[in-house]
Amino acid sequence: MGKFVLLEAIGGSLPMAVGITLSPLPIASVIILLMTPKAKTNASAFLLGWIAGILAVGFVVSILPGIETTRGDPTHMSGLFRIILGIFLLALSWKQWQQRPRPNEPVTVPKLLANLDTIGTAHSSAIGFLFIAINPKNLVLTAAGAATIDSSLLALNLQIIALLVFTTIASLSVALPLAAYFLARQSVEGMFARWKDWLIENNVTVLIVLLLVFGTLLIGRGMKIIAT
Repeated sequence: MGKFVLLEAIGGSLPMAVGITLSPLPIASVIILLMTPKAKTNASAFLLGWIAGILAVGFVVSILPGIETTRGDPTHMSGLFRIILGIFLLALSWKQWQQRPRPNEPVTVPKLLANLDTIGTAHSSAIGFLFIAINPKNLVLTAAGAATIDSSLLALNLQIIALLVFTTIASLSVALPLAAYFLARQSVEGMFARWKDWLIENNVTVLIVLLLVFGTLLIGRGMKIIAT
């Protein structure tokens, strides 16, 4: 029985993990770090900070009283929590649309990326952590994924397994460029440069789509939970 509940928890949190791993700026960040003199050290530190951010948010959400179990009807609280998160993502999507670059307007490099080629290991790790802890989209999706795992009524050891699987999937887009660099550095350097330019240029467009999709998904899931 526990095995099936574990699979259900992983499956329920999977879309949120995919939404996190599709974030353009963290991918661009690790690629920029891989083009610096301290490529391996800084990119590895960024990945560790990213993983620590997901685990920290997941832990906090899982122990917050009242989200899933202690206040009012737990089913309604769980559904309402997701609806609120979904509305927040849709609001962010609208804000990004309003602030999008106009045609023929030059794309500005985000501040977090501007000085990545000059930072050290500790700073790289901190930026990886902050991309989860203070980035609204990633923070909301991590919280939603952790809440899904927490609401599954799993034993603590199975919750930890589900959270580790969630973290692994959410970290793939940051980890894979680093793995490719270690395995075939000369072959991927040119490709990384092209990816970095595309990700920065299309960051806002990709972000708007992700916010719309996952905001709608969370609202729909919340309504379904409340209705059942």
